[in-house]
Amino acid sequence: MQREAWAVLILLLIATGAVYAHATTTTEEYSRHNTGWNGTSNLAAGEIHNLADLTPGATLLILAPDKPFTREEVGYLRAFLNSGGNVILADEEGAANTLLADLGSRIRIQPGNLSSLERDHADPGLFRVQVTGNATLFAGIETILVNRPAEVTGGEPLLEAPPLTWEDTDGDGRVSDGETFRRTAVCASEGNLIVLGDPSLFINAMLPANPGFIENLTVLIDAAHSRTGTKNPIINTLTWIRETPPAGAAFAALAILPVAYHFGRKRE
Repeated sequence: MQREAWAVLILLLIATGAVYAHATTTTEEYSRHNTGWNGTSNLAAGEIHNLADLTPGATLLILAPDKPFTREEVGYLRAFLNSGGNVILADEEGAANTLLADLGSRIRIQPGNLSSLERDHADPGLFRVQVTGNATLFAGIETILVNRPAEVTGGEPLLEAPPLTWEDTDGDGRVSDGETFRRTAVCASEGNLIVLGDPSLFINAMLPANPGFIENLTVLIDAAHSRTGTKNPIINTLTWIRETPPAGAAFAALAILPVAYHFGRKRE
Protein backbone atom coordinates (compact mmCIF):
# COMPACT_ATOMS: atom_id res chain seq x y z
CA MET A 1 0.00 0.00 0.00
CA GLN A 2 2.89 2.35 0.92
CA ARG A 3 4.57 1.69 -2.45
CA GLU A 4 1.37 2.58 -4.29
CA ALA A 5 1.10 5.81 -2.31
CA TRP A 6 4.67 6.77 -3.23
CA ALA A 7 4.03 5.94 -6.88
CA VAL A 8 0.94 8.15 -6.90
CA LEU A 9 2.87 10.95 -5.19
CA ILE A 10 5.68 10.78 -7.74
CA LEU A 11 3.21 10.82 -10.63
CA LEU A 12 1.45 13.81 -9.09
CA LEU A 13 4.76 15.65 -8.73
CA ILE A 14 5.66 14.97 -12.36
CA ALA A 15 2.23 16.11 -13.54
CA THR A 16 2.42 19.22 -11.36
CA GLY A 17 5.85 20.04 -12.78
CA ALA A 18 4.58 19.68 -16.35
CA VAL A 19 1.53 21.85 -15.67
CA TYR A 20 3.69 24.45 -13.92
CA ALA A 21 6.14 24.60 -16.83
CA HIS A 22 3.29 25.03 -19.30
CA ALA A 23 1.44 27.60 -17.19
CA THR A 24 4.50 29.76 -16.50
CA THR A 25 5.61 30.26 -20.11
CA THR A 26 4.07 32.33 -22.87
CA THR A 27 4.40 32.98 -26.60
CA GLU A 28 3.93 36.76 -26.30
CA GLU A 29 6.47 38.68 -28.38
CA TYR A 30 9.31 40.30 -26.39
CA SER A 31 8.10 38.72 -23.12
CA ARG A 32 10.73 37.75 -20.53
CA HIS A 33 8.61 34.64 -19.92
CA ASN A 34 8.76 33.56 -23.56
CA THR A 35 11.52 30.98 -24.11
CA GLY A 36 10.79 30.81 -27.85
CA TRP A 37 12.56 32.59 -30.69
CA ASN A 38 10.66 35.88 -30.29
CA GLY A 39 10.91 36.13 -26.50
CA THR A 40 13.57 37.82 -24.37
CA SER A 41 14.10 35.11 -21.74
CA ASN A 42 17.80 34.81 -22.70
CA LEU A 43 18.54 38.53 -22.48
CA ALA A 44 20.76 39.16 -19.46
CA ALA A 45 19.21 42.25 -17.89
CA GLY A 46 17.70 43.46 -14.66
CA GLU A 47 14.29 45.10 -14.39
CA ILE A 48 12.94 48.27 -12.85
CA HIS A 49 9.23 48.81 -12.22
CA ASN A 50 9.25 52.41 -10.97
CA LEU A 51 11.16 55.12 -12.85
CA ALA A 52 11.44 57.08 -9.61
CA ASP A 53 13.96 54.43 -8.48
CA LEU A 54 16.43 55.08 -11.32
CA THR A 55 19.99 55.70 -10.17
CA PRO A 56 22.46 58.01 -12.01
CA GLY A 57 24.90 56.24 -14.31
CA ALA A 58 22.65 53.29 -15.10
CA THR A 59 21.39 52.40 -18.59
CA LEU A 60 17.65 52.02 -19.03
CA LEU A 61 16.23 49.94 -21.90
CA ILE A 62 12.69 50.80 -22.99
CA LEU A 63 11.82 47.91 -25.28
CA ALA A 64 8.84 48.14 -27.67
CA PRO A 65 6.84 50.32 -25.27
CA ASP A 66 3.09 49.74 -25.27
CA LYS A 67 2.00 51.88 -22.32
CA PRO A 68 1.88 55.69 -22.06
CA PHE A 69 4.24 57.66 -19.83
CA THR A 70 2.74 60.04 -17.30
CA ARG A 71 4.02 63.61 -16.96
CA GLU A 72 5.67 62.57 -13.69
CA GLU A 73 7.45 59.63 -15.36
CA VAL A 74 8.69 61.87 -18.18
CA GLY A 75 10.09 64.13 -15.46
CA TYR A 76 11.94 61.19 -13.90
CA LEU A 77 13.45 60.34 -17.29
CA ARG A 78 14.51 63.94 -17.91
CA ALA A 79 16.20 64.11 -14.51
CA PHE A 80 17.83 60.72 -15.12
CA LEU A 81 19.27 61.81 -18.48
CA ASN A 82 20.44 65.15 -17.05
CA SER A 83 22.24 63.36 -14.20
CA GLY A 84 24.29 61.22 -16.60
CA GLY A 85 21.99 58.25 -16.99
CA ASN A 86 21.56 56.55 -20.37
CA VAL A 87 18.34 55.58 -22.12
CA ILE A 88 18.05 53.13 -25.03
CA LEU A 89 14.62 53.37 -26.64
CA ALA A 90 13.93 50.49 -29.06
CA ASP A 91 10.77 50.70 -31.13
CA GLU A 92 9.69 50.02 -34.72
CA GLU A 93 6.02 51.00 -34.62
CA GLY A 94 6.34 54.68 -33.71
CA ALA A 95 4.65 54.31 -30.32
CA ALA A 96 7.69 55.91 -28.68
CA ASN A 97 7.38 59.16 -30.66
CA THR A 98 5.08 60.71 -28.05
CA LEU A 99 7.69 60.08 -25.36
CA LEU A 100 10.44 61.48 -27.58
CA ALA A 101 8.44 64.66 -28.11
CA ASP A 102 7.74 64.95 -24.37
CA LEU A 103 11.48 64.62 -23.69
CA GLY A 104 12.16 67.46 -26.11
CA SER A 105 13.98 65.18 -28.57
CA ARG A 106 13.98 65.78 -32.32
CA ILE A 107 14.49 62.09 -33.05
CA ARG A 108 11.53 60.23 -34.51
CA ILE A 109 10.80 56.64 -35.52
CA GLN A 110 9.30 56.19 -38.99
CA PRO A 111 7.46 52.83 -39.22
CA GLY A 112 7.81 51.11 -42.57
CA ASN A 113 9.30 48.14 -44.38
CA LEU A 114 12.98 48.78 -45.00
CA SER A 115 14.59 46.20 -47.29
CA SER A 116 18.02 45.83 -48.84
CA LEU A 117 19.68 44.13 -51.80
CA GLU A 118 22.98 44.07 -49.87
CA ARG A 119 22.32 41.08 -47.66
CA ASP A 120 23.45 37.54 -46.84
CA HIS A 121 19.93 36.18 -46.30
CA ALA A 122 16.99 35.45 -48.58
CA ASP A 123 14.74 37.77 -46.58
CA PRO A 124 15.30 41.35 -47.87
CA GLY A 125 14.37 42.68 -44.43
CA LEU A 126 17.26 40.86 -42.75
CA PHE A 127 20.49 42.72 -43.51
CA ARG A 128 23.57 44.29 -41.96
CA VAL A 129 23.88 47.97 -41.11
CA GLN A 130 27.07 49.96 -40.67
CA VAL A 131 28.16 51.46 -37.35
CA THR A 132 28.75 55.13 -38.19
CA GLY A 133 28.56 56.88 -34.83
CA ASN A 134 30.68 56.83 -31.71
CA ALA A 135 28.75 55.18 -28.89
CA THR A 136 29.84 52.79 -26.16
CA LEU A 137 26.97 50.50 -27.13
CA PHE A 138 28.64 49.77 -30.49
CA ALA A 139 32.29 49.95 -29.39
CA GLY A 140 34.50 47.54 -31.35
CA ILE A 141 31.69 46.65 -33.76
CA GLU A 142 31.62 47.38 -37.50
CA THR A 143 28.22 45.98 -38.49
CA ILE A 144 24.97 44.87 -36.85
CA LEU A 145 22.46 42.37 -38.27
CA VAL A 146 18.97 43.91 -38.15
CA ASN A 147 15.55 42.41 -38.75
CA ARG A 148 13.07 44.67 -40.59
CA PRO A 149 14.10 47.86 -38.79
CA ALA A 150 12.28 51.18 -38.90
CA GLU A 151 13.92 54.36 -40.15
CA VAL A 152 15.10 56.75 -37.44
CA THR A 153 15.30 60.46 -38.30
CA GLY A 154 16.92 63.33 -36.42
CA GLY A 155 19.84 63.23 -34.01
CA GLU A 156 23.30 61.85 -34.76
CA PRO A 157 23.15 58.64 -36.86
CA LEU A 158 24.76 55.65 -35.16
CA LEU A 159 23.67 52.86 -37.53
CA GLU A 160 23.11 53.34 -41.26
CA ALA A 161 21.64 50.94 -43.79
CA PRO A 162 23.68 50.13 -46.94
CA PRO A 163 23.17 52.24 -50.11
CA LEU A 164 21.00 49.64 -51.85
CA THR A 165 18.23 49.95 -49.27
CA TRP A 166 14.66 50.97 -50.06
CA GLU A 167 11.23 51.29 -48.49
CA ASP A 168 9.35 48.26 -49.79
CA THR A 169 5.91 49.83 -49.54
CA ASP A 170 4.08 47.05 -51.40
CA GLY A 171 5.96 44.26 -49.62
CA ASP A 172 6.86 42.33 -52.77
CA GLY A 173 10.59 42.12 -51.95
CA ARG A 174 11.52 44.01 -55.15
CA VAL A 175 12.19 47.62 -56.04
CA SER A 176 8.91 48.63 -57.68
CA ASP A 177 7.77 51.83 -59.35
CA GLY A 178 8.00 54.75 -56.95
CA GLU A 179 10.47 52.94 -54.67
CA THR A 180 14.05 54.23 -54.72
CA PHE A 181 17.32 53.35 -53.05
CA ARG A 182 18.46 55.64 -50.28
CA ARG A 183 20.84 55.64 -47.36
CA THR A 184 18.85 55.45 -44.14
CA ALA A 185 19.64 55.63 -40.42
CA VAL A 186 18.09 52.98 -38.18
CA CYS A 187 19.63 54.25 -34.95
CA ALA A 188 20.47 57.75 -33.73
CA SER A 189 21.43 59.57 -30.53
CA GLU A 190 20.97 62.86 -28.76
CA GLY A 191 23.25 63.16 -25.76
CA ASN A 192 22.62 60.16 -23.51
CA LEU A 193 19.51 59.13 -25.42
CA ILE A 194 19.81 56.39 -28.07
CA VAL A 195 16.85 55.55 -30.29
CA LEU A 196 16.95 52.19 -32.09
CA GLY A 197 14.47 51.27 -34.83
CA ASP A 198 14.75 47.52 -34.26
CA PRO A 199 13.54 46.08 -30.93
CA SER A 200 14.02 42.56 -32.30
CA LEU A 201 17.77 42.89 -31.66
CA PHE A 202 16.97 41.82 -28.10
CA ILE A 203 14.90 38.70 -28.83
CA ASN A 204 16.30 35.20 -28.28
CA ALA A 205 16.75 34.39 -31.98
CA MET A 206 18.79 37.54 -32.69
CA LEU A 207 21.12 37.48 -29.68
CA PRO A 208 23.66 35.04 -31.22
CA ALA A 209 23.81 37.14 -34.43
CA ASN A 210 25.32 40.17 -32.68
CA PRO A 211 27.56 38.88 -29.85
CA GLY A 212 29.67 42.06 -29.63
CA PHE A 213 26.56 44.20 -29.25
CA ILE A 214 25.23 41.96 -26.47
CA GLU A 215 28.58 41.99 -24.67
CA ASN A 216 28.46 45.79 -24.60
CA LEU A 217 24.96 45.72 -23.18
CA THR A 218 24.45 46.24 -19.43
CA VAL A 219 20.91 47.48 -18.93
CA LEU A 220 17.86 47.67 -16.73
CA ILE A 221 14.61 47.02 -18.58
CA ASP A 222 11.74 49.42 -17.95
CA ALA A 223 9.30 46.66 -17.02
CA ALA A 224 6.47 49.14 -16.44
CA HIS A 225 6.26 50.27 -20.08
CA SER A 226 8.11 47.68 -22.19
CA ARG A 227 6.41 44.69 -23.82
CA THR A 228 8.58 42.33 -21.79
CA GLY A 229 5.80 41.42 -19.38
CA THR A 230 2.85 39.11 -19.90
CA LYS A 231 -0.95 39.06 -19.71
CA ASN A 232 -0.85 35.52 -18.31
CA PRO A 233 -2.65 35.73 -14.91
CA ILE A 234 -0.84 32.70 -13.48
CA ILE A 235 2.61 34.12 -14.26
CA ASN A 236 1.64 37.53 -12.90
CA THR A 237 0.28 36.00 -9.69
CA LEU A 238 3.42 33.93 -9.13
CA THR A 239 5.59 36.98 -9.86
CA TRP A 240 3.60 39.00 -7.31
CA ILE A 241 4.03 36.26 -4.69
CA ARG A 242 7.77 36.07 -5.40
CA GLU A 243 8.24 39.84 -5.13
CA THR A 244 5.99 40.28 -2.06
CA PRO A 245 7.63 38.66 1.04
CA PRO A 246 4.43 38.46 3.18
CA ALA A 247 2.56 36.81 0.31
CA GLY A 248 5.44 34.38 -0.23
CA ALA A 249 5.47 33.43 3.45
CA ALA A 250 1.69 32.90 3.45
CA PHE A 251 1.89 30.74 0.31
CA ALA A 252 4.69 28.63 1.85
CA ALA A 253 2.64 28.18 5.03
CA LEU A 254 -0.36 26.99 3.02
CA ALA A 255 1.85 24.48 1.19
CA ILE A 256 3.34 23.15 4.44
CA LEU A 257 0.08 22.87 6.42
CA PRO A 258 -1.26 19.74 4.65
CA VAL A 259 2.07 17.94 5.14
CA ALA A 260 2.23 18.93 8.81
CA TYR A 261 -1.36 17.79 9.28
CA HIS A 262 -0.63 14.45 7.61
CA PHE A 263 2.40 13.69 9.80
CA GLY A 264 0.56 14.91 12.89
CA ARG A 265 -2.19 12.38 12.26
CA LYS A 266 0.37 9.61 11.72
CA ARG A 267 1.85 10.26 15.21
CA GLU A 268 -1.62 9.92 16.73
